[in-house]
Amino acid sequence: MKNEENHSSFSQGFSNGHHHGNSFASNRKLIFSVFLNLTISITEVFGGLFSGSLALISDSLHNFGDTSSLFVSFIARKISRKERNSTYTYGYKRAEIIGATLNTIFLLAIAVFLFAEAIRKLLSPAEIKGELMFWVAIVGLVGNVITAFLLFSESKQNLNIRSAFIHIVSDTLSSVFVIIASLIIIRYDFLLLDPLLTIVVGAYICYQSIHLLKKTMQILMQGIPDDHSIEMVRTELEKLDFVHNAHHIHIWTSDGSDIYVEAHVQLTKEAENSKVSLDSYLEKVEQVLKQLRINHSTIQIENGRCNGGS
Repeated sequence: MKNEENHSSFSQGFSNGHHHGNSFASNRKLIFSVFLNLTISITEVFGGLFSGSLALISDSLHNFGDTSSLFVSFIARKISRKERNSTYTYGYKRAEIIGATLNTIFLLAIAVFLFAEAIRKLLSPAEIKGELMFWVAIVGLVGNVITAFLLFSESKQNLNIRSAFIHIVSDTLSSVFVIIASLIIIRYDFLLLDPLLTIVVGAYICYQSIHLLKKTMQILMQGIPDDHSIEMVRTELEKLDFVHNAHHIHIWTSDGSDIYVEAHVQLTKEAENSKVSLDSYLEKVEQVLKQLRINHSTIQIENGRCNGGS
């Protein structure tokens, strides 16, 4: 027979009243960033069409991808803050992860379009108005720098906003490359540089998107967070003098920040025969887990007669 007790602890790291003032301020930043990026995207699309620059259009589409990412992040954040209920017992935090996944797929579709258009332009180069291309790219660069500045602090705490921030930083670099390309086109009339730069931008979008898609799928598939491992948790728990072994360990994250663990902890014979309460043992186990930045735990205590697995 097992002598066991289930215990769950829910941290307040994402509690209902957490940072209401900061949330309002960050939401305003998100809304402003969405409108600013949308304005940049529209400006660059028309600039690309009138100048004949595919690189400028690719920059605008990448910017539009950032805009959609910010918009999805804003909507997903609203959904994720809904109260958990009897149907969604973990709450709605994964709405942001789903949003990031959808946006990444959208960016991959943009990359495919850019590759196709770049190949067409390589086979049939067209005239490009370098001066217009230059000034529109300058506008895009200024807008991207402002947006990146607004989102920098938020990007450290939110996977979806982090993805948008990374895209915006890459867009800033893309705008710099477009500016350089426009100057070369003005000076040397090297028209093939435009589609070649578009291919580079498309490849970078693919690289970013695939990396982020792996991250979001790891979370959705309940994979172990990158900076944690079953062996790490087992080793730390078995350092406790009352623990014979720890097994059946599962680690996952709901949204990239809150980390959960389930584990069976088998007591030593001495601990089993002592008069120390199970709650006391559980408190010590949870202290260890909190040091590992695990803030949600379900621990099952087992006596020495149980057969521990791995």
